[in-house]
Amino acid sequence: MSGPTMTQQTSTGEITRPNWPVLALAFIAVVLDGYDTIALGLSVPALSKDWDVSASHFTPALSLTSLGVALGYIAVGRLTARFGCRHVILAAVVAFTIGSLLTAWAGSIIELSALRFITGFGLGAVMPAAVAQATALNPTRYRQSIAVFVTMGISLGALIAGLAGSQIVSAFGWEWVFILGAMASAVLLPFLWRWLPDERTITGVVASSPRAKHDASVARLFEPQVRSRTILLWAFAFLVFSVFYIFSSWLPTLLTSYGFTTGLAPLGSAALGIGSIIGAGVLMVGALRFRMTSVLAGTTAVAIVFLVLSAFLGADKALLLVVFAGVGLGLQAGMIGQAAVSVSLYPQATAATGVGWTSSMGRLGSVVGPIVGGALIGLGVATSTIVLLACIPVAVALILILVLGQLKSGDVEGSAVN
Repeated sequence: MSGPTMTQQTSTGEITRPNWPVLALAFIAVVLDGYDTIALGLSVPALSKDWDVSASHFTPALSLTSLGVALGYIAVGRLTARFGCRHVILAAVVAFTIGSLLTAWAGSIIELSALRFITGFGLGAVMPAAVAQATALNPTRYRQSIAVFVTMGISLGALIAGLAGSQIVSAFGWEWVFILGAMASAVLLPFLWRWLPDERTITGVVASSPRAKHDASVARLFEPQVRSRTILLWAFAFLVFSVFYIFSSWLPTLLTSYGFTTGLAPLGSAALGIGSIIGAGVLMVGALRFRMTSVLAGTTAVAIVFLVLSAFLGADKALLLVVFAGVGLGLQAGMIGQAAVSVSLYPQATAATGVGWTSSMGRLGSVVGPIVGGALIGLGVATSTIVLLACIPVAVALILILVLGQLKSGDVEGSAVN
């Protein structure tokens, strides 16, 4: 079954009206992706206490989650070229539903790490496929805004996990963070099956054709028109993701040094999520008047300011949460914005590959981030020092996005390989 086709087109095949069911389903799938991605990070304090091991022992599980996601990002271009975005999204949601459910019954760090790696692959395939599906079945003029909107689901999922996580962990235990996430994605599956169309029947793309394979190739991202921008964008994504995932993975643990209980520590993830939602809103509004690279330069600078502030705050819990919301605003805006730049930089047929590979570079950074954070925590480095050290890669990311915005060989947001 390919699902319904409710997209209106002109006689030339141009899509003229938004496809709201596709937008809603793509967004919800990414929300669940965002929830499950940080589920382990906010569960670490309770897991550490329950299993009677140091929090730093969970570094392999956190890093393998990100590695699985990175591999999912890398594979998604080829998968969507062969099977279509609809089938990739369905299979990916099934994968992380099962993986999340089994995580609740993990009995050792080795089991936990293996399950999170498998789950991560499913999580990684969802976002680029959802962005490609939503942009393919909606008017071209909305591509950048749609990419921001769909990718914003990651932020909302993190927010939901952070807000609900403290209540779930306190009332039922860490296992239910994963069980409830699996239940939610299981509920979504029949809606995806019924209402998510096969975009190839609308756009006319032939599965596994030589052209489709060429467009899905990573080599497409290194053609002369976009090679230097691809490198700059990948490096920017790597740095922003690495710092964000230091905090998304370890913030609940770091906050315990400020007197937060294990039940309240997940509120740090909620603060990051709230800031992330605001950051996405800033991107959507800013993109209407400014180049996306200029907006990203501003939000990256904001992240640096709030990181410095957080390093010098005392134990005022409410103020700390506000400041880390500002950190989330700046960093998550960069994570969302890189997908929007990818969508507008490459042609539609290359969208999943462009978003996937750029995000995979970010996810490779997110593999490094938790490892570095775990090592610093294991060495007993003060939280304020960890935060100040995090300012260095963010400052480099700011320089990279400024350079990307100053390239003179055409507009980054407006050009695409033809």
